[in-house]
Amino acid sequence: MFEMRYPAEITQHPEGKDWVVKFPDLQGTNTGADTLNEAISEASDCLGSYLAMLVAHRKAIPEPSAPKGKQRLISVPLWIAPKVALYRTLQEQGISNSNSELARRMGVSETIVRRMLDPDHATKSARLEEALRAVGKRLLVAIDDAA
Repeated sequence: MFEMRYPAEITQHPEGKDWVVKFPDLQGTNTGADTLNEAISEASDCLGSYLAMLVAHRKAIPEPSAPKGKQRLISVPLWIAPKVALYRTLQEQGISNSNSELARRMGVSETIVRRMLDPDHATKSARLEEALRAVGKRLLVAIDDAA
C-alpha cells in the first residue's frame, strides 16, 4: 500500500516571525507562512503542486521516507492524490506506453486516459477508480485526527 503522506520539516524562522516548510524527499519544495496552521496548509498545497508537476512532466514519483525526529506527515491533497496513485502504479508496473495499454484495459480511447493523467484536467473520481481497478489497485480514503 502506498500511503500518500510525505514527511516535512516545519521550523520557525530564527527571527521568530514566520514558519518554513521543507520536504526532504522532494528536492526544491519549500514554502512557508506567518503562522504554523497557515504553514501546514501551504505545505499541502506545495506538495500537491510539486507532485502534479512530476506527473505532467512524466517524472518519477519518489517514495516517501519514514518521518524522522520532529517531522510531520503531510497528506497529498485529494485533488491530485488519485492521479498520482494511477501514474505511480503505471510506473511501478512498467507500463511504458501507459496511454494505449491503460486505454485497452479500460476499453476507452487514449484521449480519455491522457486526460486522466493530466493534472490540470478535472476527472471524475469514478473514472479514476475504474482506471485504478484496471491496473489491479483500489482507492481508499482514510480519516484520522488532525495533527
